[in-house]
Amino acid sequence: MPTLDSLLKIDKTLVKQASINCARAFEDDSLTHWMIPNPAKRPNLRYVFEMHLRMALANKGLDAYTTSPACEGVIAFTLTEPKFSLWEYLKAGYPFSLLRCGWRYFWLDKQTTFMGNKLRKQYALPKHCYLAALGVAPAHQQQGIASTLIKSLLTTLAQDKMPCYLETQNMTYVGMYQHFGFKLVYQTCVHGGNHPLYLMLHQP
Repeated sequence: MPTLDSLLKIDKTLVKQASINCARAFEDDSLTHWMIPNPAKRPNLRYVFEMHLRMALANKGLDAYTTSPACEGVIAFTLTEPKFSLWEYLKAGYPFSLLRCGWRYFWLDKQTTFMGNKLRKQYALPKHCYLAALGVAPAHQQQGIASTLIKSLLTTLAQDKMPCYLETQNMTYVGMYQHFGFKLVYQTCVHGGNHPLYLMLHQP
């Protein structure tokens, strides 16, 4: 079985391409459309992913891996609660990256992040891996890339018997994650909208 050692850890040379492909993966998501109603601003989602990937380079609990230098697929996760200083947030591009998507996105992102953190404390185990993002560029979907990324993470976590927790807004993804052994532990809706939020947990 593949492990994280078989993947490519994202460094500063890969941040741009990885963030572009992550944005493409989520650009047509219904939650993205709700948070960014203006289609012209949705490509700017790449700057949000770029911000998070730059923060991952600080090695403070947030890690990101990809499949190749082309960054067809990206997986990002935390094993500990990341703690960044105000300077590190600003250096990574916060809040300017979010504002590129509009004030609505900036406000809703803060709300959904707060909600997600609160739910994670309730439904995730005290010690766990948080799967923060998994994205495959549309041109490379249905090629087994997502499967490789997930299996690599879960195989690595199994070595330390570490559970994995995630949230998704897409019922199709719920079925995909269930295929890899995740269990649906709670279902709710994102604040201010009719978009479902599914909480899932994988026990090694």
